[in-house]
Amino acid sequence: MWLSEAAERGFARHESFQPRYGWFRKAYVTAERDPRGFARRDATVRIGVGRNMVNAIRFWGLAAKVIQEEPRSANRRSLDIVPTGLGRALFGEQGWDPYVEDPGTLWLLHWLILAPRCLIPVWWIAFHDFQAVEFTGSDLKEAVASRVEAVPNWEMPSLSSIKKDVNILFRAYDPAGRSRPSDDGQIECPLRELNLIENLQSDGRYRFRMGPKAALPSEIVAYAVLDYISRIRSGEGSIPLSRLAYDPGSPGRAFKLSETDLAIALEPTVEQTKQVNLTNRTGFSHLAWSGDPAATAMDVLEEYYYRVWHGPDVDISLLLQTAQEKVQDRSLAEILSSVDEPQPMVAARHSAQHDVLRVFSRRYVEGSAEIEPPGPFSSYDGEALMVMDDSDALPRKLRSQTEGKPVVAALPKDLSDLEAVAREIASVTIALEDPAAQGDRLARRELRERLGRARRFLEHALVAVFGSDSCRWVLLKEGGGGAMPLTTGRGSAALSDAADEAYPDTPLVRNEMLNRNSLTPQGTGARRKLLEAMVECGDQPRLGFEGYGPEVAIYKAVLETTGLHRRDDPDQTMAFRSPTDETWESAWEIMTEEFRRAENERIELTDLHAVLRSPPVGMKAGVIPVFVLAGLLAHQDQVAIYEAGFASPLTPELAERTASRPGQFSIGSPPDSEAAD
Repeated sequence: MWLSEAAERGFARHESFQPRYGWFRKAYVTAERDPRGFARRDATVRIGVGRNMVNAIRFWGLAAKVIQEEPRSANRRSLDIVPTGLGRALFGEQGWDPYVEDPGTLWLLHWLILAPRCLIPVWWIAFHDFQAVEFTGSDLKEAVASRVEAVPNWEMPSLSSIKKDVNILFRAYDPAGRSRPSDDGQIECPLRELNLIENLQSDGRYRFRMGPKAALPSEIVAYAVLDYISRIRSGEGSIPLSRLAYDPGSPGRAFKLSETDLAIALEPTVEQTKQVNLTNRTGFSHLAWSGDPAATAMDVLEEYYYRVWHGPDVDISLLLQTAQEKVQDRSLAEILSSVDEPQPMVAARHSAQHDVLRVFSRRYVEGSAEIEPPGPFSSYDGEALMVMDDSDALPRKLRSQTEGKPVVAALPKDLSDLEAVAREIASVTIALEDPAAQGDRLARRELRERLGRARRFLEHALVAVFGSDSCRWVLLKEGGGGAMPLTTGRGSAALSDAADEAYPDTPLVRNEMLNRNSLTPQGTGARRKLLEAMVECGDQPRLGFEGYGPEVAIYKAVLETTGLHRRDDPDQTMAFRSPTDETWESAWEIMTEEFRRAENERIELTDLHAVLRSPPVGMKAGVIPVFVLAGLLAHQDQVAIYEAGFASPLTPELAERTASRPGQFSIGSPPDSEAAD
């Protein structure tokens, strides 16, 4: 398959945003509710993002083929956007995985983004027509320019457009972004979890991760193979496996699997599916099929998701036969912490339902561990402990000064297989560092092969142990006060349960630009305009704003729809008041209680921020300055803001400083009240 057949000519159409958690579902929901939803003037308000993000969500939904343009639209210049059949199957009311909780869905979306017709030709070239395994961004940009220039009737795009698509590729798939947990944009990109591109962190070089992928389900590979066959319209009833592995546009190229890897990945599904079969003709492997491959592909997906949500069926005993050596003097928690760095996990359902990203850090601990919960200003909303003790011993969650963020413990029943492979990895790693091995090329090669196999087995073992019904998930109580059972099984359901329990009073903030810990430059600018208008134009409807700019979207989401800025009857002027939205009531009561305390003693503004960021509210840092300023304006007769120990009038400049440097401020009673006391 050639580039002109596989992709549409288009570059840098993503508004420089990589896809984020929830965006594929948001694209589907927007199209399902209103075919003109993305084109409405108030789309920023309806979706809760800036105008550029509206376009980006639309683009990524189209790219992943969960929505499509309707050619029969009445307006030929601006086509309606409607869900695809696969989009409905995934994200509909009874969808297979509406919150993208199963890792297989990410592999499926990856395939769909690259499948014809691909809307990102730069990505298609990178995965399908770029021969290098290790490369720099410049290498890839030069290759893209060369391939595009060779396509008849394609006008050469600007080099800056190619650069944007290459940069977004790295930002979407680069797992090194996980090391920056405070960067919401990195954490929010789900495709990074596939670990398909490795950042070598030296000289700006990257490398495709070739070979088998333990987290890539056999059914998703089978779906991609059958979908590819249906798209290339091969009517012969069989196809060489080599073509499925190495042809441009093939699943092997998309998933970076060799012909052998592809055969091994397909075997479990082929054994269970009558319509497909692996054959060997004169020494060459073929995949044969009967019936409509597209229909069979959908059947395979439906069966996969049924199995996922009705219990895993994973046998890993054969995967662990090479784990023979042992490391005797170290605990399993210590070993795993040294050989594997578990990445943060998003509580998918809770995040989608509350329009707030809840991220849990993860680490390995012993059953007797004492745990300090994440602090109020941690970039994480909680912590998930993978307990390396099959005696059901519970770690002890220490009490914290504020309401502690949730700490979840996963208590597995059987750690024998996981322990075997973990000790194998640790011992082989130690052997590789031995001077004798360093001096023997053949010894190093064999040890590295063993280490690679053991690491792949580790991924299987972790899924089998912590993704099975035999693993018990609990929410720890402070001070060793027991635990609350959570949902067991695969996915992030347990973390969503914990977030539901810990953050019952989370305000509903329907603005993705503001509802985060670190704002984009556009979000920071929009919030600054809003804070200034709150001080200067609080008596005006819409704070004097016109149009549908990002600051208006934030105003509507945080102040207007919540009732924080309103008039109580037609004769009153607009003012800041207690919210009418019940999801904001608890946060308001907590803040006003702090204001009452400030009438008797000064409280640091950061202390108020800490209370609002902690359970049961768990408000994101980006929202808090707007919410607190609304409270200060509503209670300016009772409390005042102090800077460097002196009361300061609320000016637009001061309002912005309270957002950017809250540590410089405190809250107390007005100066006149203090003098009277």
